[in-house]
Amino acid sequence: MISPQVTFRELNHFLAVVCQGGFVKASEALHISQPSISQSIQTLEAKLGARLIIRSKKAVILTEKGEIFRRYAERTLREEIVLRETLSTERESLEGPLRVTVPPAISSICFPGIIESFCSQYPGVMLEIDECPSDRLIPRLRGGQTEIAALILPISEKDLHLYPLGRDHLCLVVPDQHPLGASRSCRLADIVAERVVLLREDFKINSFIAQAYAEHGAVPKAAGRTGDIYLLMAMVRAGVGLGIVPSALCRGGWMEGLKALHLLSPTMGFELALATRRDHVLSRAGEAWREVCIDHFTRSILAGEGPGIGGQSGI
Repeated sequence: MISPQVTFRELNHFLAVVCQGGFVKASEALHISQPSISQSIQTLEAKLGARLIIRSKKAVILTEKGEIFRRYAERTLREEIVLRETLSTERESLEGPLRVTVPPAISSICFPGIIESFCSQYPGVMLEIDECPSDRLIPRLRGGQTEIAALILPISEKDLHLYPLGRDHLCLVVPDQHPLGASRSCRLADIVAERVVLLREDFKINSFIAQAYAEHGAVPKAAGRTGDIYLLMAMVRAGVGLGIVPSALCRGGWMEGLKALHLLSPTMGFELALATRRDHVLSRAGEAWREVCIDHFTRSILAGEGPGIGGQSGI
């Protein structure tokens, strides 16, 4: 009797649970129901005759056999991607899926133009875009769930290849009627005691904010958090607190009634880069995405929008 074969779908579901750190986050990342994920893992374990995952309320822990299977799953999916790309190299135009990941803190500003340009040049590529904070982005790269990702530096991982895109800094956002509304910049020490509205805790830029506050012997007095820039600006406009966001976000209709100031002492700067695995050769579509991204940011600099992502617009 032939044993049931493990499917690519089950491999993807298994790696999603491992990389996302749980069944709920895996279902959200894959846009399928949690029961479907759970059933897929149960079927996989039954096929293999081994327990792969120890389930708990706080974390997902791999068994010894689960760790062995994780390495197999990552290798198999990487080889499957390479195979598909090898078989498609003879095609005149680029076709097929391309999985990319972008950081949610700046995705709505930096990437719409890139997406429009890429899709117009390569209409045959099915672009799959995921927004993912840095703590979950790198595991997705390693697990083969995304081929190329934009992330905020610095990172300590040595197994990733980085392609620099640009630099940005954090700004203070205040209502027009605020005492600082007539200023162009302010020192962090001047507002360190005020309530602030921040992006969600899993956004990497919060580490820059915490470090800057620590230099003044303080911690941010968070009066609200959100992952949506529209809601954050609405809370600032309503007087919930002052906002601290990348300068790239300080443009657009949501800035009505608000003013962005350059934060000084210290200036909270960060760099954005594309990342790929060093052990993975980019597909032709991945190379095309990289070239479009780099070209977009290069043209932004040449057009005088500033020395990085957000430039000085609105500051």
